[in-house]
Amino acid sequence: MTTSIQTRESLLVKGLGRPVALNAVDWKVKHDNPLASAAEVQDGTLEVIRTLVDDGLVKLGAVHRHRFVASKRPVNRTMRRISRHYVGHYDDPKAWMFSAWMKLTNEGKRVALSLEQRALESYRDSWAGNDRCEYEAGQDVSPLNVAELKQLQTQVARWQTVGDQLHRNVA
Repeated sequence: MTTSIQTRESLLVKGLGRPVALNAVDWKVKHDNPLASAAEVQDGTLEVIRTLVDDGLVKLGAVHRHRFVASKRPVNRTMRRISRHYVGHYDDPKAWMFSAWMKLTNEGKRVALSLEQRALESYRDSWAGNDRCEYEAGQDVSPLNVAELKQLQTQVARWQTVGDQLHRNVA
């Protein structure tokens, strides 16, 4: 199983708010590959971590006292350690869920911000473009309904702004 670009991109955007724990990577790989076996999920999880590190987009480490501490070990040694904890104790998630963390590098932040901007523009374009339902001449729409629709559009725009801020804080 090869991890999808969508999985990588999602994890990069998630990393904008704070470091990403091993359990979040595992969950994302499972979510994107619902029919995968446990071994396939493990392989996919380790693969996505390794490719993000090799591409210079994340650093590996741990979180101590709410601060990320980058690993000083060589990447191969760190990946073997992660694999031992993760694969060796997969049936006991408490043993591995927070045993490894990824934090975006400066290049990772640049890529993640670009992905986030692209997603926002795509979302907004879908509301302004062809995906929007158009008024058909044969429909009976009263002025009251039009006013309600305009009010609803204004409310949705406010929710989008608040939602963007909340997403940033949660991620």
